[in-house]
Amino acid sequence: MAELRFGDDVFDAGLVIFDKDGTLIDFAALWAHYTIGAVEALMTATIEAPVAIAQNEVPNKDQLRADLYAMLGYDPTARRFDPQSPVVTAPLPTIYTLAAGVLYRHGWGWLDAELQVERAFAPVMNAPLTRELVRPTAALPALFEALTAAGVQIAVITSDDRAPTLTALEWLGVLDPVAFIACADDPYPYKPAPESIWAACETTGVDLAHTVMVGDSTTDMLMGQRAGVGLCVAVLTGMMDAAVLAPHADVVLQSVGEIQVPG
Repeated sequence: MAELRFGDDVFDAGLVIFDKDGTLIDFAALWAHYTIGAVEALMTATIEAPVAIAQNEVPNKDQLRADLYAMLGYDPTARRFDPQSPVVTAPLPTIYTLAAGVLYRHGWGWLDAELQVERAFAPVMNAPLTRELVRPTAALPALFEALTAAGVQIAVITSDDRAPTLTALEWLGVLDPVAFIACADDPYPYKPAPESIWAACETTGVDLAHTVMVGDSTTDMLMGQRAGVGLCVAVLTGMMDAAVLAPHADVVLQSVGEIQVPG
């Protein structure tokens, strides 16, 4: 363990758990790319299979597109996510269900709506990463090396799936120091359920009282609180500002780069 400094707070830490997107990686650049691509792929698919036969009517394409973006909390004109967007806070299966719900309200039967999302929307949202989309929020290799050298273990808990998470961490140069990873397709309840934090503590042998949760969303902070970690640290590199995060966090930092490690 080591006495880490988070702003004005000094904390005796044995384990630091990081969220991924918005905390270690620039969220907006990554997920705007996927969100726009998925919505437009779904729009193309709906042109080819426009509406449930029973209703025998043509949906309003402009309204459908607008409703999809609104449901996902993304403004393609302003190029901005709503801080409470499901893309920011929810796992991919939830996002798929929301997209199917929009199609259902526009006339597709539920099973047809799910099928359209499965065929057109989900493959784009879950497409392989490209290196140019993985932009670190700080000098991550130096931070992770310093934490490891100080005897602090590292975990990553994310709402993304495992394959892209491992790829991203490898490209960031920080995969090897991570002792525990929990992803949306692993057998843990989704955030903000605390089970993945408890599993990280069990795997690393670090008590909750010496565990730090670092994330960019209220979901991350709530998960840390429910788990009973010793410190919840919010960072401003995601979609939420200090006014939203501060009531749920013990400390708010500009980025993970402000974490100070002794030595």
